[in-house]
Amino acid sequence: MTSFVMHLTEVQSSITHVNRGMFLERSAIFWCVQFAIYFGSVTHGNPIASSRYNFDDEWDSNIISNKEPLLTTASREHKLPPQSHRQGKDVIDLRERLLNVEELNVTNDKIGNSVNKIIPCSVCTLGTNLLQTAVRKGESFEAIKLQFVAICVGFEIQNHDVCTGIFDIFGPEVLAVLNVTEKNPKEICTLLQSEACEEDPSLPPPWTIELSEARNELEEPEGRPLQLGKPTLKILQISDSHLDLEYVEGSNANCDEPLCCRATSTLKKKNGVIMPAGRWGAFNCDSPRILVDNMLENIAKDHPDIDYIMWTGDLPPHDIWLQTKNDSLMVLKESVAQVQRIFPNTVILPALGNHEGIPAGNFPPPWNKDQAHSMDWLYNEVNKHWKTWLPESEENSILQGGFYSVLIRPGFRVISLNTNYCNIFSWWLLLNNTDPAKELDWLVNQLEQAENNDEKVHIIGHIPPGSSDCMKTWSHNFNEIVNRYQNVIKAQFYGHTHSDEFQLFYDPNNSSRPNNVAYVAPSVTPFSGYNPAYRIYHVDGEHPDSTWEVIDHETWIMDLDKANSNLNENPEWFKLYSAREAFDMPNLRPLEWHKLIYRMVQEPKLFEAFYKFFHRDSPVSKHMTNKEKLYILCDLKSGRSQTRRAICRDLEIMIHD
Repeated sequence: MTSFVMHLTEVQSSITHVNRGMFLERSAIFWCVQFAIYFGSVTHGNPIASSRYNFDDEWDSNIISNKEPLLTTASREHKLPPQSHRQGKDVIDLRERLLNVEELNVTNDKIGNSVNKIIPCSVCTLGTNLLQTAVRKGESFEAIKLQFVAICVGFEIQNHDVCTGIFDIFGPEVLAVLNVTEKNPKEICTLLQSEACEEDPSLPPPWTIELSEARNELEEPEGRPLQLGKPTLKILQISDSHLDLEYVEGSNANCDEPLCCRATSTLKKKNGVIMPAGRWGAFNCDSPRILVDNMLENIAKDHPDIDYIMWTGDLPPHDIWLQTKNDSLMVLKESVAQVQRIFPNTVILPALGNHEGIPAGNFPPPWNKDQAHSMDWLYNEVNKHWKTWLPESEENSILQGGFYSVLIRPGFRVISLNTNYCNIFSWWLLLNNTDPAKELDWLVNQLEQAENNDEKVHIIGHIPPGSSDCMKTWSHNFNEIVNRYQNVIKAQFYGHTHSDEFQLFYDPNNSSRPNNVAYVAPSVTPFSGYNPAYRIYHVDGEHPDSTWEVIDHETWIMDLDKANSNLNENPEWFKLYSAREAFDMPNLRPLEWHKLIYRMVQEPKLFEAFYKFFHRDSPVSKHMTNKEKLYILCDLKSGRSQTRRAICRDLEIMIHD
């Protein structure tokens, strides 16, 4: 065991630390998996019979889309943010000005290093191999847990309570999967993080979605001016509220656990400074009820003309070592009640976040018939609550996998996806990740109907398809779908990252031609060290030439420090920026977002403005190094996950240390 511990020390020391909250969460989960992979092969008892998982899913994804619009009132012309004074100013074609790699003194070995994963493949594979081969003897669950907790605490990954809770919650689920998986350590690591494991890019994807041939010529709207002065839709997006019902004002906001501001939060060992949790919230803590209530009340006051709300998931807090199904359902119930109280007559379109699953991120596909691991407990409950807003026709797909499709206005549809089916922390995908819940097959069917009916579509979800948390093959297939139906899909909307950003999708045959944009909304929770925020969109509405494209968007925030220091006054929510004005953009079409990325390379002050919005002018955000700037800009280009080495090569050459 001594050599095993020495190897673990080597592995742990090689992991790069990033954002505190996200790193602690991912690190704890990573080590739980490493232990589970090893102990899954030595645990007493019979492994789960693989015959139980034949991966057959008999659900009929060929569902006729509903035809009754949810919005019955006429569209109107909302007041738009100020216009940009820029008139199609082009960015200099930096690709033509790029020097050769040799002239920049950047070796081929260096290319791609700056976009490596948090946990390198060598670390993942080493840890997995060590844990699979170290001690080949049977152990009880409690004995395994004792060893896991001892090493978890010994390496200061987390404290005793968190390490224990992580194993109690994640261990049984991961063990159940790894008792039947036939994948070896390298295959597991490649599935979880294929880019870091340098998967051969020439290999065909393990599975593909069948697509029809495009019937119409590609729309090229870039030269068409915006249709201002006509009816529009005004849409609210709230995301990642992470309501913490155990938040305690005055408790310690500087603790050793992944989530602080609770009565049980401990004193941080390294600096021991107590930071009292404020009334309205605290950085690195989740949202108190009063914060969410105040935000919703101010939205209703400042934006009484909202047409509908996109609610893109992650309702429970980040207490991943304590979560239970009952806790998750309680937060769901409380969150729905909050929204319904303030917006009783507003159409609300929800999507499921990864934290709605137990353990966090775990969404077993429907082929898993074992009730101990089924998602019926969640889908039955959300279906009950979502019935308030959605037509009865969507119950079928919601109970299948938590996704649905609704007509908003004649000619305009919104499709809500459960993107947790691409989450690398959805452990059952290690057995079979082929189109979980037949969701992408259903999506294609819905888009095909939309195309036949001359409808335009917005897609909403939680995890952006380009996120490193999204499995490569699922993301690859989704990108192919977006490319095929680019004339139909006018915009996409996600959350999950907590940052104020976007992701671009590109023509697979032309890396300079973006064909779609995903708007990634900022979080309500200040957990990541960002000010609380919500997003407003203005969409070209119902008129004879309507495009249903996003004309502009605004981010509204609360200054958390100011709110907590002025306890005699209610917090102020104010507009931080509007996109067209702040970035001097003539429109928000994909090509203009693409140009913005390269303008930010050329214009440091423009990037500084973007970064200020990225973290919502947070006082605790640090200055960006060139390497960190590259991370951010590369993410903006990455609507396809696990392809950063290829798609960001030019950025890496331009932004080198």
